Amino acid sequence: MTQTKPPADWPLAEYNEHCHAAGMDWRVTRIGTGPPLLLLHGTGASSHSWIPVALHLMDDFECIIPDLPGHGFSDPLPKRTVTLPAISRALIVLMDTLGVAPVLIAGHSAGSAIAVQMALDSVRPPKRIFSVNGAFLPFGSVAAPLFSKAAGWLSRAQFFQLATALHGYFRRPIRKLLEETGSVPNKDMLYAYQTLLRRPQHIRGTLQMMAGWDLEPLKSGLTGLRLPIDLVACLNDKTVSPWQSTRLSELVSQSQLIEIPELGHLGHEEAPELFASLIRKALESD
Repeated sequence: MTQTKPPADWPLAEYNEHCHAAGMDWRVTRIGTGPPLLLLHGTGASSHSWIPVALHLMDDFECIIPDLPGHGFSDPLPKRTVTLPAISRALIVLMDTLGVAPVLIAGHSAGSAIAVQMALDSVRPPKRIFSVNGAFLPFGSVAAPLFSKAAGWLSRAQFFQLATALHGYFRRPIRKLLEETGSVPNKDMLYAYQTLLRRPQHIRGTLQMMAGWDLEPLKSGLTGLRLPIDLVACLNDKTVSPWQSTRLSELVSQSQLIEIPELGHLGHEEAPELFASLIRKALESD
């Protein structure tokens, strides 16, 4: 598949690398020197989501921030196998290809579930997982199967069908969409998400991930997790209930719950210096 480059004014575009691994082409931002940290964004975002945090960590760590399959400027997984285990396996192959073994995996929202799955699947797991507003638990709603079917149909639709189906939703102002997550967007956040939502491939990749997202099998793995996990819950999150992190802290023995008042679902983008300090503190505790 033809690689698409990010715009010249994309955050840290000069640190973007193209890497072929697990049968697909990835865009990866690598910045800093030191022990490697893997930073995973959530559904509908891209590597830009962690870049403000990485800028505060780059003097002491190498930050590796990929666009997940089908997101941002990475290709989708082959044959539309967009499941949590498949994404985990692909990222493990990507890390092997890059020649790095992260000492910590930080994930935001769905990226947190991927981080846990990677820790369970990898022969070289990280020392620690750092979760921000983690989306770990199944929806538990009768609407969830219907939503997955709808997302599956949309992800397979031709561009015209896709654009028509999403026309009303994505015509709404980007600021409004972000504010509905409980966060207060700045100009950089507005620019990044506006750029992404203009890309049909990104929208299709987001829907494919939603359609293949089944967290039920992860529940048993979570209770068997044998490494520390920091569960940061922003209490103004309107997308993923902070209750998920609270509940997980009760299930996982080596967990630490950190509650952040006022910030929303994109809290790490709102207050990157705070989250960089929390990651530093987590690594120092090891």
